[in-house]
Amino acid sequence: MDNPSQLANLEAAESKIIEYLKKIVGGAPRPDDSLAVLGVDSVAMAELTFELEKQFSIQIDDDILDVDTIRELTHYVLSRQKQ
Repeated sequence: MDNPSQLANLEAAESKIIEYLKKIVGGAPRPDDSLAVLGVDSVAMAELTFELEKQFSIQIDDDILDVDTIRELTHYVLSRQKQ
């Protein structure tokens, strides 16, 4: 991250994503956890996609399927906000 503001945005987005994932898969997901290992299947990914689009006011494409970890998902979401 280039500056404290970007780091704060990253941490805030990551926190929101983790809180939502807790509702879907339970437990205590961490940023480097794999979505597949957490049990995020196609139905859960559809729910997650809908929630992310709503919470972050973004449009998500099929390339979200290339995302593996929560951290990667966070970067993906933030990159979509800039578009």
